[in-house]
Order: sequence, then C-alpha cells, then structure tokens
Amino acid sequence: GALHAYNPDAQFIRRALVLEHYYKAVGLEALVNGLVDSRDALAARTLADQRIEIYPGGREDISSGRVDVRVVAMISFLAESFGDVRVSCLISGHRLYARPGVISAHIYGRGLDIGALDDVSIYGHQQPGSVTARAVKQILLLPAEMLPRQVISLLGFGGPSFPLADHYDHIHIGY
Repeated sequence: GALHAYNPDAQFIRRALVLEHYYKAVGLEALVNGLVDSRDALAARTLADQRIEIYPGGREDISSGRVDVRVVAMISFLAESFGDVRVSCLISGHRLYARPGVISAHIYGRGLDIGALDDVSIYGHQQPGSVTARAVKQILLLPAEMLPRQVISLLGFGGPSFPLADHYDHIHIGY
C-alpha cells in the first residue's frame, strides 16, 4: 500500500519488492562492505539456512569457496523471495561442456541450477504465471551487479532470459 501511494507504477512496485528481498538476503554487511568482502559470512548463512536444500557436493563447493559469491547471493535471494529453494547443481556433478566446445559456467563456479522453489518443482511448472515465470521475472529486476548473463528455462522474457528445451526441469542461472 505504501509503495503504491508513493508511486502507483506496477513495475516500480515489483522492483522495490525485489530489492527488499535482495537486501534482506545478503544482509547489511554485504550491502556496506560489498559481496566479495562478505563472501564467507554469506556462504555460512546460506549453508545454515533451513529453507535451502543443497546436495552434499554443492554444499562442499560453497564451503570450499569455489562458488562465485553472486551465485551464493542468488541462492539466498531466492530463499528470501520464495521460502524454499532446492539447488540441483553447482560445480560438483556438472559436465565440463554446456554444449560442444563451450565450457559450462558451472565449472568456474558461476553457474547455478534450481530444481524447485516454494516447494514446487520446476519440472511441469514453467507456464506463464508459474513459480518459474515469477522467479525469472524477479531475477531480471535485480541490480546490474547481480544480473546474470544467462537465465535459462523453457521461458524467455528478453535480456539474459531465453528458452532451451533441455531446461524443462530446472532454471539455470549463469554469470
């Protein structure tokens, strides 16, 4: 209500709510000192967050410092925005190549696959208005320094968001 009274533009309200979730997800330390300087604290908070399910290899990827801090911040942002998040792939368990001749962003710690949000599987939930559509649209409203180079699902909303048929069961977010 207060946002609408300040500015009734729907896009302004959506962006303000996304920023609220992002700021809460990364915390004051990261906002003041920067993500890189807050990497260890953000990683520890993410690994301790009961809303976030990460497979054992992915937990090790984060705790060993191999994962880009933007990926860790994205996981926290999605937990803040949707409640529950299931990370299906970070570095461990991903193949070297994304497609022939192209090394995957996952291998460098700059890729993230999300298998479920808000206790809803991405598989079978990629139509307009779905949890996948809401997540992709929110990701596209993040600040420039957090905007991924790739947001791949079965949906395409422009910018770094585009559809690929083999992403029927996850959202790929790559930096």
